[in-house]
Amino acid sequence: MFFLTEMEEDALKEFFNMGLGMAAASLSQMVNNEVLLSLPQLKVVPYDEATRMLVANDEEQLVAIRQNFSGELTGTSLLIFPGAESLELVRTLLNEQMPLEVLMELEQETLQDVGNVVLNAFLESFTQMMSIQFEFEAAEFLKGSGAFLLDITSHLAAQRLAMQEEANEENERAFVLMMDFKTHDEEDAQHTLSGFVVLLFSQPSMEILKRELKTILGAF
Repeated sequence: MFFLTEMEEDALKEFFNMGLGMAAASLSQMVNNEVLLSLPQLKVVPYDEATRMLVANDEEQLVAIRQNFSGELTGTSLLIFPGAESLELVRTLLNEQMPLEVLMELEQETLQDVGNVVLNAFLESFTQMMSIQFEFEAAEFLKGSGAFLLDITSHLAAQRLAMQEEANEENERAFVLMMDFKTHDEEDAQHTLSGFVVLLFSQPSMEILKRELKTILGAF
């Protein structure tokens, strides 16, 4: 069973904070407004627990941007929001008051742009700190329940991997990062938009990740 020590989790969170800084800078440039991102929580948990973290109830619909990656690390990255939060994020980033129907039309395109920026930044933080290389596939827009979005067989099929070799959810772990979004204009606002980045690695990739973390920590 895969697990990380406290020091390894701290090191991983530092990588993600680097990615967060790159994502915030890119988003700020994209929307011409300072975007503030924070990473209050990182959990490495089984898939069923990750699903419970994402939703208040089983019926809640979520919106996600999925980006698969392959190479020395293989897996899936997802940027996930509750449905209502995703529309509010679009409104916040565009910084305009728009009718609901217009927001819904812009939702997919805007969130795909945001997902590309955020997920690429997180994944690139691995390549900057570790001696590993992998390639990203095009991001895609998804809607569904938490169980649907974290269905490993769906991601493996999208990655064209052999399910019988990889799909063992009892041993798999999800890296769940809670994120808070604000723009500079809303810095003093009480309401914070929250989303999740979820990273799902294949079992061999998790072992490579742990090996790289040990190497980096051993250098200090």
